[in-house]
Amino acid sequence: MATLPVVAGTLQTDPRSGGLKRSSGVNVLPSVAEAWAEVRDDSNSSVDWIIVGYNGTSKTDITVLTKGTGGVDSCSSALPKGRAVFGGCRLESGRFVTFFHADEETPTMQKGRASMHKNGVLNVLEGSDGEIEIKKKEELSEESTSVTDNEGAEPEQKEAENGQVGQVESAQQSEAPASVKTMISSEGTIVVSYEVLKNISDTSKLPPSVDPLSREQSLSDDEFVKVFGMDKDAFNSLPGWKRTKLKKDTGLF
Repeated sequence: MATLPVVAGTLQTDPRSGGLKRSSGVNVLPSVAEAWAEVRDDSNSSVDWIIVGYNGTSKTDITVLTKGTGGVDSCSSALPKGRAVFGGCRLESGRFVTFFHADEETPTMQKGRASMHKNGVLNVLEGSDGEIEIKKKEELSEESTSVTDNEGAEPEQKEAENGQVGQVESAQQSEAPASVKTMISSEGTIVVSYEVLKNISDTSKLPPSVDPLSREQSLSDDEFVKVFGMDKDAFNSLPGWKRTKLKKDTGLF
C-alpha cells in the first residue's frame, strides 16, 4: 500500500482552550516521521539527527531537508542561514531533543508562520525529552541540551531552578500597570506591556513591532525584571533550553 503523500492538519494544543487540540494548518510529509524513526532506532548508527523545513516554496508542507550522524555538533553545523527550520537530535546521554531554529536573517513573515506551525511539526517528532528555541547555531550543543527538564538535575540545580520558577510565579502575580500597553522607551525603541504579549498562540495578533520568536525582548527593562527576575543581559546569557522553559512558564513562548 502506497504511503499517503501528506499528513494534513497536524494537531497542536491551544493553551487558551484548556488543553483541547486544534489544527495548526501545517502538513508534515510522511518522510519526516520516517526519518525521526531512524534517529530513535537504537540499532541505526547512520542517522542521529534530522533537520526539516518547508518543501520548496510551499508555505504549509514540511519535509526532510537533511539528516546525518555525528551528534548535536554535526546537526548544528548543518543549520541553514536565513531559513526557519525544525529538527531533532539524539544526545550522547541517549535522550532526545527537538528544536526550532530561525536566525536573525530569517524573513519576519517566515518566522511568524513557522512559529505558528512549530507545535504541529514538533508533535510529529514523538518521544522527545524536551525542546529548545534557538537563534544561533552555537546554542545547539550537548552542553546546552544536556538537561531539558528538572527531573534529572542534581539537587543543587533543582533548588536553583525551583527558586527561579518561584521568581517567575511571583512576577506573574504582579499585574502590569493598566496604562502601559505600547509605548516608546527613552532609548527610542518600542516597548509593549506584558499583558499584551502573554498567552498569545496566534502570533498574527501580536503588535507589528514584536518579533514572534523573541516577544520577551519587547518588554520594558523594568517589566522584564519583574517578569523574569533578571535583566535582559542575564536572560540572554542563559542556555537556549532554559530561556525556552522560562518563556513557557511566563506565557511568552
